[in-house]
Parts: sequence; structure tokens; C-alpha cells
Amino acid sequence: MSKPSKATDCLVIEGAEVYAPAALGTTSVVAAAGRTLWLGEDAARQVASLDGVTHMDARGLRLIPGLIDQHIHFVGGGDANGPLGRVEELTARQLLSAGTTTAVGLLGVDNETRDLRFLLRKAHELRAESVTAFIYTGGMPLPAQHLLDSICADVSFIDQVIGAKSAVAERLHPNRDWNALADLAGQVMRARAMSGKRAVLHCHVGSLDEALAPLVRLVDELQMPIDQIIPTHVNRTRDFSPVFEEAIAFALRGGTIDMTCCVSRLDGNPTGVDVPDAIRICLERGVALAQITVSTDGNIPAAVRDADGRLTGYRTVPPSVLFRDLMRLVHELGLPLDQALQPMTTNVARVLGLDARKGQVAPGFDADYVLIDQNDAVHTVIAGGAVVFQK
Repeated sequence: MSKPSKATDCLVIEGAEVYAPAALGTTSVVAAAGRTLWLGEDAARQVASLDGVTHMDARGLRLIPGLIDQHIHFVGGGDANGPLGRVEELTARQLLSAGTTTAVGLLGVDNETRDLRFLLRKAHELRAESVTAFIYTGGMPLPAQHLLDSICADVSFIDQVIGAKSAVAERLHPNRDWNALADLAGQVMRARAMSGKRAVLHCHVGSLDEALAPLVRLVDELQMPIDQIIPTHVNRTRDFSPVFEEAIAFALRGGTIDMTCCVSRLDGNPTGVDVPDAIRICLERGVALAQITVSTDGNIPAAVRDADGRLTGYRTVPPSVLFRDLMRLVHELGLPLDQALQPMTTNVARVLGLDARKGQVAPGFDADYVLIDQNDAVHTVIAGGAVVFQK
């Protein structure tokens, strides 16, 4: 990784075409003390009296907010793939070089050999290496595991814990005990009231026919705010489960639905609807773009098969699939870049309760930027005002 510059220095990025994500045209961006201070052509005058100013020539590049990945396996996935499917821990370089500056880690199917303490420690490590890292407490099984006395306590008192994970309609963790799911929902609702965090319930949705029915029941019977529930892995084919149709209905009620990058033909998954196709269908059905987010489910194994369909091994899904699918939304779906960015920046920041500091290039927001070259590749990444990656 490139050696970070001091975040307390003043950085002036000049000549970039800025997407905040709104298209602002060619302008300059000034950052200091880890925050964006100024956007405008008269940047040089604004910082003339300051010492330690670094000027970066970004002509010919596009500047976007750092991407936010709300579902990625910091300590490796591959839980249900046996010993040969295990994946190594994620590194900060893997995230930052892919343009991801904020990420939320979580546990997968295996809560026996990986635990929340391991996950939290990994978040500390990533933060020390310039990634804004959070975790979800809980996991696939119910009753939900926790670090302190309860899920509510974890979310309320641990800075890195931004919400809780659970699973519905998952054959490996069926979680058909309504009382246990309702208790978990009550705990995150209490945590929201106590802490001021969004305290989201981030839900893996599996292949069983109940699909989103348990989550809809939380809204209808417990009056749980629909914006506090984020169902993920919803971009699935009808042969897999009814989840995609139900997710569209959930979004039309005002909920937010999360598409998964690696549920994709490009990643060898025949049960998925590719992110550009899934978002196109949602928009055609009247779902507002603001109700859609995209995450990677990265750092898990993707099956590699031969021409006859036989499993020959695994490859690891990298964090870069988020940036890849951002570009696919532009080139395959035809969204302008300012719109394509929203499911990976502003929408996710709102969902996670980070929208006062993340997801935008604006004064007062964290100075997290990605510079993109003319070949649609990540050129430079800045996190907290420090250059943390250069191509």
C-alpha cells in the first residue's frame, strides 16, 4: 500500500471532474483534518494562508466519493464449502485499492470457528489502516450471539457495532422461531432509541419459500420501522426463491433492498440476477433508486466448474466487484454516473446512519475520494484526507 500522507495536511485536488455524487463539473476540492473543507475554483485563494499544503493535479480524472460496502466478510467466508473453501482474512489494501473506504464486516454460516471478538478485532485492524470499518453483531443463528450482555448493549455501547445481522429463509439456519426473531427486532429497536444509531437489522435471505414473510411480519405486527430492516441477496431468480418479487413489493412499501454483486453470472452463480439487470427491473416496476443499495458479499469463495459443470475448485470474490458493478451500471444499464453511484454511496450512508459524514463529497464530510482514470479504473484513493492508494 502507498504510504499514507498525514490526514492533518491540507490537500488540494485540482482539475478533476467531480461527482459528489451530483455532477459538479471540473472543479477543485480542498481537504484538511480528515474532512472536505471546500469545493470551488478559487481553492488556491482559500488555502493561501495555510502551511503544509499539497497540490494534486487531477486533470483528466473523475473524482467520486469513496464507496461503502455494507456486507463483506472481513475474516473470510466459505463456511459451507468445507475446508478447501475457507478464505483468508481481508486486507485494507484489498478494500482501498478497489475504491472502498467504508465497510461493514459480518459473520457467515460458520459461527463455530469464527466469532464476534475475532470480527471486532479485525475491524480495529482495518481502522488502523485507514478503512472506516464497522461490524454487525449477531449472525446467522437465533438466538443471536453478542459481545456484551445483549444485542442491544452491543449496538448501544460499542462504537464499531452499527447494527445486527440475522437470517431468514435459510435452510442452514432456518430460524423459524418467531419469538427469537421478534426478540432480536425488539433489541435493535431499543438500541436505536438508546443510542441514536440507525441500528439496522441486516438480514441474509436464503432459498426457502418463506422469503421475506418473516420480515414483513416484523413490520406489520411489531410496527418495526421498515427502514430499519435491510434484506440482502434479494437479486435471485424465480427458480431459486420468490425473494426478488417480494423484495420489489417491500421496496414499494418504503423499504430498502440490497443487491449482491457476487450473485452474478460473472461470478459463476446461476441463481442470481446480475445487478444491472436487477436494478433495471426494479426501476421499471416503479421502485425508486433511493430504495436500492448494492454490496459485495465479498471475500467468500466462488465455485469454479469445468465445461461439464463439475466443481474443480474455488476462487475468492474480491472487494473490487463493487467498483466493477458501478461501472456496469453505467455501461450496461446506461445510468449516468451520478445516479449509478447512489446505491453504493448516498443510499448506503443513509441506511447505516452515516449520511452526515459519508457518501458525499461536500464540506464537513469525511475526505474519502476515489479518482477514476479514462479507462474506468481506480487511479488514486484518498481516505480521511490521506492518499492511501495510487495505481
